[in-house]
Parts: sequence; structure tokens; C-alpha cells
Amino acid sequence: MNTSIKNIKPLIIVILTFFSQSSNAQWRDVKANIDDEFSQSAYFNDMCFLNPEYGWAVGNGSTILMFDGMGWRKQDVPANSPAAFFAISMCTDTFGWVVGEGASFYQYNKQNNSWNFFNNVEIDKKDFDKKNKPMIDVRSVCTIDKNNAWAVSSGENIFHFEGKKWSRISCNDVTEQLFAVTFNNKTGWAVGENGVILKCENDRWKKVESPTTNKLRAIHFENNIGFAVGDNGTILKFENGVWALMTINANAPENIKLRSVFSISNNQAWAVGDKGIILTYNGKEWTSSKEKINNAILTKIWFTTAGIGWACGQNSFINFEAAAIDEDLNIHVASEQKETPVQQASLVK
Repeated sequence: MNTSIKNIKPLIIVILTFFSQSSNAQWRDVKANIDDEFSQSAYFNDMCFLNPEYGWAVGNGSTILMFDGMGWRKQDVPANSPAAFFAISMCTDTFGWVVGEGASFYQYNKQNNSWNFFNNVEIDKKDFDKKNKPMIDVRSVCTIDKNNAWAVSSGENIFHFEGKKWSRISCNDVTEQLFAVTFNNKTGWAVGENGVILKCENDRWKKVESPTTNKLRAIHFENNIGFAVGDNGTILKFENGVWALMTINANAPENIKLRSVFSISNNQAWAVGDKGIILTYNGKEWTSSKEKINNAILTKIWFTTAGIGWACGQNSFINFEAAAIDEDLNIHVASEQKETPVQQASLVK
């Protein structure tokens, strides 16, 4: 990674934070300037939290940030790291994985607070270019414990870590690119192109019936209730062993790409996507806000408790402080802004 600083320009990197106080749910808008040595837009792809005061975010420009309850701070990464990290998953504060371009896997070492490149990865010969570089991008990772993790990628690849290496897992009937993987108890799920849904039981993956052919980009479970989201405003709900297509109210833009979903309970879930859209589920229907968040691409949403949530995306690290969500679930953004400490990060689109 080039560490020289040239033509530094301030960027607004946005993270959204949701606070629920008594009966008034609030979003707080907190902006922070981050210098961008490449003078291009910042783009965060993923985040995860272990508790309200310990979290991580990853994105383009070989960027890894850590949240310590006070602010976001950039983490050191090895030289020649990939241009983009796509996903992060931590099982404890001492162990987790970051994945990204070129079949790259990075393991966390808390002792020296560093991320180390992990090169024991089984990759098919067809996934290398003429210069012997992997052509696949690892899009999602789920860390169950230090000896068990799963990842999916472009090129129809499923990877499994069992303590020593990442092995490529065969799933003969999968021809679609995969974008997200998660585990609910001992059952795994993955989604991708053409509405494909995979289910894993006893370490064996197979396709299950899907009610859509739209690209699915994200999936999340809470207990046995799951949601998957994707292109053209697609939202699926898993309940009683079946995936069913859901609808959004008339406020949602047409053909919107939804990029992340988070299920809190049977009666509360959230989703985000392009054009700054935020959707909320009340147990009966999905509703979109009339206001949009800077018209940004929002790539990830995560709730640390039922009342505290985060979202990240393009051109931003924002904490939305703001005003109550009304009875129609419309978000009214507050005008006041407060800065939050963020150490310098070098980011590229």
C-alpha cells in the first residue's frame, strides 16, 4: 500500500448511528473529516460489532477502522494489501477475519493489534490469471469460532476454515456468484446472483427454493427468523421453513438496490441501500423514510442493541443524530452536527 500523502483533501465518511431513548427513536448525525491521499470518494463495505463499545469497519483503500466507544481509529495493514476489503467478521475481541480482493484473507492478532495476511488458501487453478494472481473476490465471511469460519466469493466459490487452512468446498449445482453468507445456530445460508439461496447442514451445501430471480446481496438471521435483500427492492423473509417475497410501501423508489439487512426481533428489522434509503420493518410491513441520507450508497447496517444501530457506506462516516421517527416511520434529520474523533485514513473508491 502506498503510504505517501499527496494532494490531501477532506472527505466526509459517513456512518449512521441510531439511538432509541424512551419512546423517541433518534438518529444522530455526526460528521468527521478524513484525509484522502488519492482525492477520491471513500467507500466502506462492511462493519461488525461485538458490543456497543467495540466494533470494526472495512472498505476500499485497504482500510480497516476500529471503534473503541470513543471514536474510529485506523488500523495498520500489511504492505501490498488488496485495494478493497469487502467483509469482516469477529467471533471474539481476539479472533476474526477480513476478506477482500484477489482471494485475500487476513487474520486478527490482538497481541500486537494487527491484521496478518493468511496464505494457506485452497484455490482452483481456473481462478488464476496468466500472471498467477487470483481473479476471485471474497465478498463475505462468517466467523463462528477460531477453528470454524465460512466465506463466499465471486466464481461460485465457498471456502471453509477449520483451524489450519481455508479449503474450497464443492457445491456442484452452484453456478452463480455468491455475495453473502451467515450462520443461524448450526445452519448456514448463502445468497447471490439470480436469487440463488444455499443452505448448509452438516457442512454440506445445497440449493433451496427461492421466490425471486433478482440478485440477493445480503442475509441476516435472528433466532429462526431471517431476511434477505437485493436488487429491485427485493426483500425475502424466512419463517416456518419457507422463504417468501415481501413488499415495501409506496414511498420506496423503484428498482432500488438493497445492500444490507439486520433482524433484531420478530417485530423489528432494518435494511439500507442505494440513494440513501433506510427501510424499517414493524412485524407487519416494510416502510421507507421520505428523507434520504445524502443520497449515498449505504452498504451495511448493524444494531448493537435494540436501540443502538449503525450504518456505513459511500462518501461517509456519519453518525446521524436526529430527530424522532414519527408514527409513519419517517426519519426527520436534525440540522446540528457534532464531530467524532477519527484518525487519518487513506481511502480510494
